[in-house]
Amino acid sequence: MNYWKISDFTEQIKLSVGNETIHINTIDGWFKALESKRIHYVARTEDTKEKVYDELDLEIAIFIRKRREEKWSLAAIYDDLGNHFSLRGFPNNDVGPASFDGDFELLKTQLSEELRKTFNQMAVSQIEEIKNHYDLIIEQIPKLPSPEEQKETRFKEMVVRRRVESALENEAIKLWTTKPDSERLKKVGMFRKEEDVIKRNEFIRRYINENYENKLRKEFGI
Repeated sequence: MNYWKISDFTEQIKLSVGNETIHINTIDGWFKALESKRIHYVARTEDTKEKVYDELDLEIAIFIRKRREEKWSLAAIYDDLGNHFSLRGFPNNDVGPASFDGDFELLKTQLSEELRKTFNQMAVSQIEEIKNHYDLIIEQIPKLPSPEEQKETRFKEMVVRRRVESALENEAIKLWTTKPDSERLKKVGMFRKEEDVIKRNEFIRRYINENYENKLRKEFGI
């Protein structure tokens, strides 16, 4: 059975998960939270009562890290641990972070220091959780097109618009040719008639304006 203090334990976790960014405070915060919730106990040395972590703790830490990468909340992970591990129970004489020796002021100081450390570690874990949450949101935001992509999009739009105008112009000319001579032609002198170009151009312009929006919507599929 291998045993590690918190610094070596953190390095062991980094090696196991292949991630050098895990902070010692994050690891410490996880196990302090587990103890504060009476979920899992970290073993202590006999003489100094310093926390020592073993292979079970390592498996738990790796499990927590994996679930965090899957975007689980810490509360959900803690609740799920019992479904995967035989968690270590608390010793019968475990009465808190400090024992009362008759000096009430000293006890208050010890309790305050322990609470301060616990809250600091929980804050680190919460900050990491919030960061992961916002990283997920940022990943879901669509990326803006590059300047080259914007130019390409504008160019394609110009091509489509010109194609629509050309198609409508051809349609208008065909319709114009089906009109009777009395509408298409005008008198030139006493015995000759020719196409009324001004009237034809006005007809084409009006036809394009009246049908442009619907034709363009069909081209863009909207």
